[in-house]
Amino acid sequence: INNTPPVTLVSCSQTQPKLHRLETLNTCCLHLVEKIEIMASSLTADARKKANLRVLQRLDTSVLDIVDSASHVVLYEFQQTEQKWEKKNVDGSLFLVKKSEQPRFQLVILNRSSADNWSLPILLGFQMQDSDPFLIFRQHNQDNNGGESILGIWFHDAKERVAFAQLLDKVAKSLEYVAESDKNHVPLQVDQGAAAAALLSPLSLNENNATTPQTKETHVVAPANEQHSTGGQQQQQQQAQQEPLVLDKKSLQLALLSLIQDDRFLDLIHAQYLKVAHARSSRKPPSNN
Repeated sequence: INNTPPVTLVSCSQTQPKLHRLETLNTCCLHLVEKIEIMASSLTADARKKANLRVLQRLDTSVLDIVDSASHVVLYEFQQTEQKWEKKNVDGSLFLVKKSEQPRFQLVILNRSSADNWSLPILLGFQMQDSDPFLIFRQHNQDNNGGESILGIWFHDAKERVAFAQLLDKVAKSLEYVAESDKNHVPLQVDQGAAAAALLSPLSLNENNATTPQTKETHVVAPANEQHSTGGQQQQQQQAQQEPLVLDKKSLQLALLSLIQDDRFLDLIHAQYLKVAHARSSRKPPSNN
């Protein structure tokens, strides 16, 4: 009995700090694992988007970007004679892509059931209806009979269907806005020399030895159906000729596109460049010999 080693008793107050440190370490590890999983999922999603974009661009070189996508959808067609939905041989991932040419937006399904992928251009007047479980719209038939088909896209994830419906609604409204803006805009017929002078007139050095380009008289050419104007209109045109020509954004774009092909405009640009370069060089202080 005397050879029995002494027993060391540890109080609860001594073990509690160690347990607290272990719990804290465990919590930190859990948070770290969650952050790593989030980062990995985001990287995976980005890599998946890039891979899908490469596939879509191989199919259509005008595709610029993927606006949105859905993991899995199935295409249905509504049979009006039988009043029921019929499953098409199309299912796979759905993409809304942006293109460099018209139509600017397009729906694409990379078909898993066959080699024939499905696509639908988003044109002006596009209409759709979000009716659970389908996203319903009309498609013009490309065959000789013409007409329209009522199609429905079934989404595996209902949240993706709602998000796509909201996105397509915004795209349709943006197309209407652009069409309305182009319809209401009346482009000015601008004299090329006058436009060149108006574009060059702000270029000045605003100093004593600065040179300011001399602008020629500006002229706005009236449309053909307004050339025979009344006396009041003629007076307004004369007053407009005495004022500097101010171009709106659309007219400026059209003027630049036409002027860049005119050698006279390039001569004016080059002459102005020489004036500014000469004026700047004359301002340099003389070197101390």
